[in-house]
Amino acid sequence: MITTPEHEQFRKVVRDLVENEINPHVPEWERAGIFPAHELFPKLAAIGALGLEYDPEFGGQGADHSFTVVLAEELGRADCAGVPMAIAVQTSMATPALARFGSDDLKRRYLEPALSGEMVCSIAVSEPGAGSDVAGIKTRAVRDGDDWVINGQKLWGTGAHEADYVWLAARTDPEAAPPHAGITVFLVPTGLPGWELQRHTGLSGEISCSSFFDGVRVPDTARVGEVDGGWKVITDALAGERAVMGGVAAQLQRLFDELLAALRAD
Repeated sequence: MITTPEHEQFRKVVRDLVENEINPHVPEWERAGIFPAHELFPKLAAIGALGLEYDPEFGGQGADHSFTVVLAEELGRADCAGVPMAIAVQTSMATPALARFGSDDLKRRYLEPALSGEMVCSIAVSEPGAGSDVAGIKTRAVRDGDDWVINGQKLWGTGAHEADYVWLAARTDPEAAPPHAGITVFLVPTGLPGWELQRHTGLSGEISCSSFFDGVRVPDTARVGEVDGGWKVITDALAGERAVMGGVAAQLQRLFDELLAALRAD
């Protein structure tokens, strides 16, 4: 990737944040089993890191994707794997779908605060029987007047214990063929009645969660995209996340360099 002075200036700012605001605290966070996203994310927002490719109308920077690559590469310098993952969920998995497919009302209420670091967001897609096979999800959302009622279980919700909301994929047409044609995405605030959250240890420096939905009710205005049109929303979001995590894998270069230096020292 060809970079400009602006890219390199941004790189330095992100590197300084990783070295000063993340790495010194990783041992403490791991001992306590926490990741204080509500403390860290406003600091990321202050350098523009949470809204790089987003519309300035909603608090974004309007930058090109190469800035996101720089962000991912520098997050790879963190002394843990989980914190970069949780940040990538916020910047490149949970918010892109909302920015592209959400209503203006949802963007004002949820995207704008996420880009400012005021709100933390996560996703609820994978299930016990449907990981990479997203078309196999069984969580149901059934229309009830102006609302949808959600029942089911989700796994591997990175940072869901800190999240203010998740976007959730649910089956709205169980008879659809092919199966992916009957999925819809909803934006669901955390803590609603009927939602039980279980915390698990995830990657180093990160908490992964299971969520259980028992009659959780959301209005139709919480829908992201068209009814039964969730496949497009999901694949769009996951494609961006895969690309960003490739950049975070630059952490491997750092580990290699440290190993090489140690071997030379011996």
